[in-house]
Amino acid sequence: TPPDVIEATKKALDQGAGCVYAPTRGLPRFKELIAKKFKEENGIDADPEKNIIVANGGSGTITLAFASIFNPGDELLLFSPNFVSYFYVSRYFDARIVEVPRDGELAPSLDSMEGSITSKTKAILINSPNNPTGHAISRNDLESICDACIEHDLYLISDEVYEKFLYDGREHVSPASLNGMGDRTITLNALSKTFSTTGFRVGYLAASEEIIPLMENFLQYTGAGVNHPCQDGGIAAMELLLDNPGFMEKIIHDYEKRRDICHRRLNEMGLPCPLPGGAFYEMPSVEMTGMSGDVFSRELVRNKGVAVVPGGTFGSHSRNRVRISYALPEVKLVQALNRMEAFIKAS
Repeated sequence: TPPDVIEATKKALDQGAGCVYAPTRGLPRFKELIAKKFKEENGIDADPEKNIIVANGGSGTITLAFASIFNPGDELLLFSPNFVSYFYVSRYFDARIVEVPRDGELAPSLDSMEGSITSKTKAILINSPNNPTGHAISRNDLESICDACIEHDLYLISDEVYEKFLYDGREHVSPASLNGMGDRTITLNALSKTFSTTGFRVGYLAASEEIIPLMENFLQYTGAGVNHPCQDGGIAAMELLLDNPGFMEKIIHDYEKRRDICHRRLNEMGLPCPLPGGAFYEMPSVEMTGMSGDVFSRELVRNKGVAVVPGGTFGSHSRNRVRISYALPEVKLVQALNRMEAFIKAS
């Protein structure tokens, strides 16, 4: 966590920010900097007073997005496997998840997407770079998804919390910056991953002028706003990002190195996996072991003390996979991979 972010949060506490509510939509200065960030980094035009709201973490942005657009019976298309929270949060609003399978490279299957759109479809959701697959969506695939949203008059929910974690020279493209997508896209983000502040629980999003008041009402009566001192920390975080956009270069270099180690070792073990383009996850198939993802995960932690997540957690199309995170020191990563290899050889 950047020291300036910690110090700004401490200072806000010392000055009594923890004793008063913040405005429901967020601190004005924080929203101004978020809007500036969206404009300069993402090419998104967002008025801080009309198009921005602060939420209780990235998870809070998901809840606000779903609460504001879904009616009972509406359908949400997402590419499966995908982040587990989408499946559970949708239930609270009686929205139905339609799982669109990914292809062999874990990229979105666009043909399957087109065939899954019905009169009940309200939105498509993308999460790129993706948790759990690590897939970074291509510009061509993104444009095809946007074209489908325009053709069928759908919302696009774009979860961009991992936007900084891109490898091999890839560049992030926000769909809200593309023609015709500004008002129909809800762009989700958070401080958590970029600034290593998961405990702050500060997320933020950009959406149309019509949707933001619905989000404000929901947030007011379920959370009464967002942590005040940590929003002051968020101001420092945004200032750091805008003044020094390359501050994460070394971090990304280190993550890319760990990705390469993890990817090479998994394939050497016979656990095939496409090379992730971003985030900090790999999702190999464990089919060659004769075990499902559930069994592999359970037996690996029981026998070797190494935890991975069974693929079925992330949807019905990944039960023969597991999710591996390489967001840990290289030494521990190598130790875990060594134990995994020993487990496979003994199985």
